[in-house]
Amino acid sequence: MAVRIAFAVGYLGRGYSGSQVQPNVPTVQGELEEALIRLQWCKHGTHPVTLSSRTDGGVDARMNIGSFNLPSQIWDDVGERGIITALNDQIPTNIRVWAAQSVDLDLRTRDASSRAYLYRLQALDGWPSTVSVSDLNSWCSIFVGEHNFRNFCRFQEGRSTVKCVLSCEPWLDANGNILGFSIEAEGFVWNQVRRIASAMLGMAKGQFTPNDILQALISPEVPVDFGRAEPEWLTLWSVEHTGTPYLCSQSKIDFNLPLVAETPPTGRAYQLWVDKARGEQDQLHQAAWLAHLNSN
Repeated sequence: MAVRIAFAVGYLGRGYSGSQVQPNVPTVQGELEEALIRLQWCKHGTHPVTLSSRTDGGVDARMNIGSFNLPSQIWDDVGERGIITALNDQIPTNIRVWAAQSVDLDLRTRDASSRAYLYRLQALDGWPSTVSVSDLNSWCSIFVGEHNFRNFCRFQEGRSTVKCVLSCEPWLDANGNILGFSIEAEGFVWNQVRRIASAMLGMAKGQFTPNDILQALISPEVPVDFGRAEPEWLTLWSVEHTGTPYLCSQSKIDFNLPLVAETPPTGRAYQLWVDKARGEQDQLHQAAWLAHLNSN
């Protein structure tokens, strides 16, 4: 008899060609499935793991939700802590499983009620230190509500580009300075957050006006290209799913945010600063995973 296990997993996106399994390249799903094979919890040639959200190569996640079927006797014997330990012993340390629960066998992992992302605008080359929180708040508000995001995505034939953004607001450090923005929606189209980030950078640099952005949403049939920001500053922060109440409750645990907004240097020093900031970004996720693991 089988039981379905849902788990919360985070990862650092560098070194992976995205979350979804692909042939001949490293992926997060691929690493998880190889771990299940080594544990003899699934067979070669199968893809037992499904993930709630698909992320591009280079994109991090504090929390994604995955699920797989497992013989019920194993779950009864080892429970949540045993599942977490066994998987984490088999996967690279830049992927961490930090919570698990049994769920209905018919759980559709992709049917999340919402997903939330963070984008670190402050790390982008050319982001002006003069942007105020009120400016950013105003720009964020443009995207809230139901819109056709055709001009803010990589279009895929047959997929609707109409999405409902539940919230979009400035992401600030402990001192109230701008790190970037957070955005939550019922669902996202491909590259949506990265293109919104690029549009915000354009507004900050005076290349676009808020009205340009608004018109692109009002008239999606008129093509406009606002660019696409880098993946490395994007984080899948949380997933809400009615079928995984325990995982979602665990995601609410507080921890200290180890990021401080600062003005990046210009010229050749910028790349060195990027390396430092990338390390800080890693620490953000590691601090979150440790907080979750220590709470179990």
